[in-house]
Amino acid sequence: MNFEINIKEKNFINKLDNSKINVLKNIDIKINSKEFVCIVGPSGCGKTTLMNIIGGLISADKQNIKLNGKTRKDIEENISYVFQSSRLLPWLTVRENIELVSQKKTNIEGDINDLLNNFGLSEFIDFYPKAISGGMRRKVSLARALINKPSILLMDEPFVSLDQPTSENLYDVLINYWKMKPITIILITHSLKEALLLSDRILFFSKKPGTVVFDYKVKSNRNPLNVDNKNVSAEYNNLKKKYPKILGGIV
Repeated sequence: MNFEINIKEKNFINKLDNSKINVLKNIDIKINSKEFVCIVGPSGCGKTTLMNIIGGLISADKQNIKLNGKTRKDIEENISYVFQSSRLLPWLTVRENIELVSQKKTNIEGDINDLLNNFGLSEFIDFYPKAISGGMRRKVSLARALINKPSILLMDEPFVSLDQPTSENLYDVLINYWKMKPITIILITHSLKEALLLSDRILFFSKKPGTVVFDYKVKSNRNPLNVDNKNVSAEYNNLKKKYPKILGGIV
């Protein structure tokens, strides 16, 4: 499976003076089947805008997004999205929040039970979101995104604002699922160490208008699966030494 993302540019209009704001330009990304790719770049460089275009939430000028030659319109069912917040409906239980998005409207009980059991949430299946922790809510949002068995999972800073132990617990849940049922993952993060720990490749973006300035193949392994991993720390230091302005979008 090959996933191709080509976007000539994406502009927004400033409503105050009707001026054009160029957010993305000349995006040309190819992602291999079952590859885990992180996108890293300065704030405001268009990372979330790119994710929203891939996810079909907005459109761009001259966009061409294909999965195995099929266009974006034909692959909608293959793509799922995990946002920065859990976005669970508070009046629905954990089970009902997942059922709500399921394309399979009957006989999904087993699928939900399997996911929640793998995520350590089976005993909370009938709880409401306010009765479980923030980390648990993030797990439920991940389970919700995976219930339709997507080929591509989009994740926009899914671990933001979580403490390190909670984040690392979620890393474990995500990576274990990905190893059991490999899919293509695209994850946005501001943490270079997180990107080095989780991904196979990192796409570094420039300042606005965002474009890929460096396509980096990660060398570290995921053992142990925490940001204090010595290999990750060494690779982080080497990258920062060789490209001191990389997090600012300059190679």
